[in-house]
Amino acid sequence: MPEANLNIKGQALTRLSKSINDAGWGQFLSILTVKAENAGQKTIAVNPRNTSQDCSNCGEKVNKELNIRTHSCPHCGIVIDRDVNAAMNIKNRAVGHSVLKARGAPCNSRAAKREAHTIALA
Repeated sequence: MPEANLNIKGQALTRLSKSINDAGWGQFLSILTVKAENAGQKTIAVNPRNTSQDCSNCGEKVNKELNIRTHSCPHCGIVIDRDVNAAMNIKNRAVGHSVLKARGAPCNSRAAKREAHTIALA
C-alpha cells in the first residue's frame, strides 16, 4: 500500500513541477513583453519544437542527439552550429513563414531547395 501512495504522490509532484515550470515560462514571457514594449520592440512566442532538428536552409528534418552540436544537413549540405540553426528557425517562425517561403522558393521542388541553398550561400 505505501508504494501506491508513493506513485500517486510522485505523479502529483510531477504535475506540480510541470505547472510551476509552465508558470515560470509564462511569467518570463510577460516580463520580456513589457521590457520589449518599453524598448519599442515586440515579442512573439514561438513553438520551439524541432527548431534544432529542422534545417533552417532547406526545411528538411535532420534527426540528431543532443550531444551533437553541429547541424549538418545531408539534403542541402549546409553545416552550421546547432544553436544558430535553431535561432534561424525560431526567427522564421516568428515572422510567420517557412524557410523556403522566407527565401522566395517554391516548397515542392528539390531544384528550388538547391537554388535556395545557393542563394543563401551567395
